[in-house]
Amino acid sequence: MRNKKGFTLIEIAIVLVIIGLIIGMIFKGRQLIENAKIKHLAAQYNKILAATNAFYDRYRFYPGDGCTTPTPTNITTDCAGTKNGFIDNTTEYLAFWYLLIDVHGFLKASDRNSVFGVPYHVYYETNRGRTATWLYFLSNNASPYPPAPVPIKYICALDQMIDDGEATTGDILFKTTDPYSPNTDCWTLEGTSDQVRLYLLP
Repeated sequence: MRNKKGFTLIEIAIVLVIIGLIIGMIFKGRQLIENAKIKHLAAQYNKILAATNAFYDRYRFYPGDGCTTPTPTNITTDCAGTKNGFIDNTTEYLAFWYLLIDVHGFLKASDRNSVFGVPYHVYYETNRGRTATWLYFLSNNASPYPPAPVPIKYICALDQMIDDGEATTGDILFKTTDPYSPNTDCWTLEGTSDQVRLYLLP
């Protein structure tokens, strides 16, 4: 009898097992990358908070607060304006980063760059009835303070990791929408939003 060429059931089963293992490793690798991104985002946020508080402990006012120039060379003379406990949206938001990064070295320039490839920005406004200076992600568009859209799933995961997991309360807020809650599976969320704010001060 002539030999018939082909795969046996055992050979096919082995191939299917190998394919399954490869697919599993791909999904696991993606999950590890996403978790690392969340941890890095949390570390960045905490580092900016720590630098802001360290500056306050040393100089008794927040970086940029009261500054009359975006590049103050003397925090006594150039930041002698109204020190009211928040960062205004004209000059002080620029002085905030200048003092922390360029003058006193509490942060590095890279610390202002978020994991989403856009820089952090500080902005004073009322969100969900809470008036404060907030961090958000700055777009590269030409308008004065355009927020950048960021993936909702990452903000949800960050909120659940370091805050209350609720989109409408705590230190991580969505300005207008309510896309998640503490019981949400963040990784099932699709889309982006430019409405996220991270509490900074006072």
